[in-house]
Amino acid sequence: MKKSIITLLFGAMTLVAGAQQYTVSGKAPEGIKNVLLYNVTTRKADTTAVVNGRFSFSGDAADNVFAVVLVEENKNVPVILDGNVSVDIDAVKSAGTPENDGLSKWNAIAKKHAEELIKLMKEFEKLPKNNDNEPEDSAKGNRISESYKAVQKALAADIKQCCEENLNLKFPAYLLVNYNVMQKEDIVAIAEKNPVFMQVPLTQRMKKSIEGWKRQTPGVMFTDLTMADTTGVEHKLSEYVGKGKYVLIDFWASWCGPCRSEMPHVKALYDKYHDKGFDIVGLSFDNNKQAWIAGIKKLDIPWHHLSDLKGWNCVAGQIYGINSIPATLLVGPDGKVIAGGLRGEDLENKLAEIFK
Repeated sequence: MKKSIITLLFGAMTLVAGAQQYTVSGKAPEGIKNVLLYNVTTRKADTTAVVNGRFSFSGDAADNVFAVVLVEENKNVPVILDGNVSVDIDAVKSAGTPENDGLSKWNAIAKKHAEELIKLMKEFEKLPKNNDNEPEDSAKGNRISESYKAVQKALAADIKQCCEENLNLKFPAYLLVNYNVMQKEDIVAIAEKNPVFMQVPLTQRMKKSIEGWKRQTPGVMFTDLTMADTTGVEHKLSEYVGKGKYVLIDFWASWCGPCRSEMPHVKALYDKYHDKGFDIVGLSFDNNKQAWIAGIKKLDIPWHHLSDLKGWNCVAGQIYGINSIPATLLVGPDGKVIAGGLRGEDLENKLAEIFK
């Protein structure tokens, strides 16, 4: 369950904090009396009245340069608050500086993909479902799912290209954070080039996660941690991992709907391969002990369970850079990571390959 999937609000060099004066102005759509400027980083908003059909904002953004000009729910324009910026709300475009020119160009490309993804999601939701909440027309459902994956892949490829071509600009941070579709290994590779957009406040949370993502890299030794079981007794992850078995580290929570939906399939794989050397350790992102224990009992999942009951601030999330659940990490008998993100059919196929 992602904290956010697609949302519209929100050369090596050293950035020096300092004044960043800006003016954002433009023509308001007919009938609009007020325009809002929402800062994505600070989450603060400024409102100005429309005078003679036009609006204008000015100020000092410091390092918090990412903002959105809003007039209606479906009419908003992302901007970079640096210099003189002109905004065309109807065209969803900002211009006047290299940062805003680049943002407008690449956001238009990403927005087109995002709109197609939303269209496909709505199309899938309209399909008649059977008792298992699966499409009655499975062939049509599969076609929509495959189309969705293809569009998502294209969106990720375009954002990756944008990042690689604009290492010395800030605006790619907006695309990275707001669309959140790039593969972790691609983000890690780009971050290692020390681009400007990884040095702005908007990407600091992602930058912190990158250190955790590196610990999920296939071939690296798993990183140990300590959490408590359901009785309150603390255990190290190393008590279960690196002891000669293939171990699935399952990051989940009792409040996570997709996690719970996944459990019957995971349990079936556990039952099938446990006697052959397969084990599971569930690391929970719960913060309510009673709900956590009730979830384990309700789902009837018999493997090892640990939690520090700190929710998204749990040590497991911090160490492994987990910002979306369900998530998994498959570790080999020697304690080295085999693969991350295995779920559903992918997990089934990988275990079948291991235990053939």
